[in-house]
Amino acid sequence: MFPDPTLETLRFSTNPPIAERAGRILVVDPDESRRALIRAMLDSEGYEAVYLPDGDEALRLTSEYEPDLILLAEELPSGSGLELCGELRASDPRRHYPVLMMGDDGEEHSMARGLLAGADDFMSHPIRPVEMRARIRVQLRNKRFYDALERLRDERDTLRRDAQIDPLTNVLNRRSLESTVRQRCLARERFGVLFLDLDHFKQVNDRFGHESGDRVLIAVSNVIKNGLRPGDVIGRYGGEEFVAIVAGAGPESARLVAERLRQAVEEMHPPVPGPSRITVSIGTTVFDPRQLDETPQELVHRADLALYAAKRGGRNRVVMVAAGETLPELEGKELPHQPRPSPPGPPEPPILIGWERRSG
Repeated sequence: MFPDPTLETLRFSTNPPIAERAGRILVVDPDESRRALIRAMLDSEGYEAVYLPDGDEALRLTSEYEPDLILLAEELPSGSGLELCGELRASDPRRHYPVLMMGDDGEEHSMARGLLAGADDFMSHPIRPVEMRARIRVQLRNKRFYDALERLRDERDTLRRDAQIDPLTNVLNRRSLESTVRQRCLARERFGVLFLDLDHFKQVNDRFGHESGDRVLIAVSNVIKNGLRPGDVIGRYGGEEFVAIVAGAGPESARLVAERLRQAVEEMHPPVPGPSRITVSIGTTVFDPRQLDETPQELVHRADLALYAAKRGGRNRVVMVAAGETLPELEGKELPHQPRPSPPGPPEPPILIGWERRSG
């Protein structure tokens, strides 16, 4: 019969794989002779280890040392290793520290208590070096798999977030906005739609550069975001356009929210030298399933028409168009979003020391 190569490797190898050699192990055991035996075994395997005779410092050391494995005695001078195991599990749910609990006997109930307390494995005294080496390697291997899975999850969440968030302003992008409007329409929820457009923004880019324009967009998005309630949504529709979704809003409450946001932007201190103030025009409407059955595209288009009317009316103002209402002077117009054309009227005033509201 041929010998088991795995056991031979465990029994005689002093050069474990590099990934395992770098493993950090925290040993909490009050028995000095057992600690010495464990130390000799871990040293021979090339592990990095810290040894404690009691569990008083285990929680603090765990957060500082971040071990890959904890060898924990069931009985400790200051209390039960079972309780400490539970505290380790609850201390930082985001991190996983495998626990190999060591008991004084192999009695079935003792093992069950250790596993139920949160231990990943259990072995009884006296220590059997070959078995302990195997159990340690299994737990370290599982820890590497767990950490790799967590990294993949983090990367997935980052990619998912990047696909939903505008990278400049850190609010929802257009695709996510349209998806949110569609979901709320399908859910038959009443909500307000605020279509916001920065006034004379092209002049900021032309006079002060695109970096200054980016800073203005970031500042305005933050003002809008801070002016909304939990449950409301803000996103960048494109360029200098933003859309806010106000949960549960009727025509008057949507108009009041829009007016508050318009005033907050106007009172904001510009984040770049040059313009003395920044203003927005806002078109506002509501989705009310009790009054009108319409598509998300029709809803956003009505808010866009209201925004266009606010531009025509002199900018830095709010125009409200409720469900079922129309703007006769704009009826039938198809308005492109990128870029939005300047409405008819006198030419844009040059930026000198500030922006003046244009008369209708």
